[in-house]
Amino acid sequence: MVVCGCEISAKEVRLAVVHLNDEGIIEMLRLKTTRIELDDDTSEIDLRSFLAALQEFSRENEIDTFVIKTRAKKGRMAGGAISFKIETLIQLVEGCHTRFVSPVALAHFAKKEVEEYPEKLPVYLKNAFLAGAYVLTRG
Repeated sequence: MVVCGCEISAKEVRLAVVHLNDEGIIEMLRLKTTRIELDDDTSEIDLRSFLAALQEFSRENEIDTFVIKTRAKKGRMAGGAISFKIETLIQLVEGCHTRFVSPVALAHFAKKEVEEYPEKLPVYLKNAFLAGAYVLTRG
């Protein structure tokens, strides 16, 4: 199974594609595309373009499941309206399932079960990697 961990931040989604190798170890694929940005969330053309970019990304990388790190819906740390549009567009990618994982679950998983991160993992992809690894190990 190939899983794409997603962290939505402002107007972009950060993407980390992971799978289990033959030894059952989580590997992150090194990809050119690690972010997709939504330029104008009020433009139908931009929304369709963003969805098309996600479709293409999922096809190229044979993604089975997208895993999204959830954001608060209200309160001081709430995600913005644009981030929820991005979340919806991810859920609309044909041929892929979408799952969600909470920040608390990711923090616990990182502390208790992640022994090491992939070499040269960019800081901005850490949560996306954790989301994908979480689903791979938890099923």
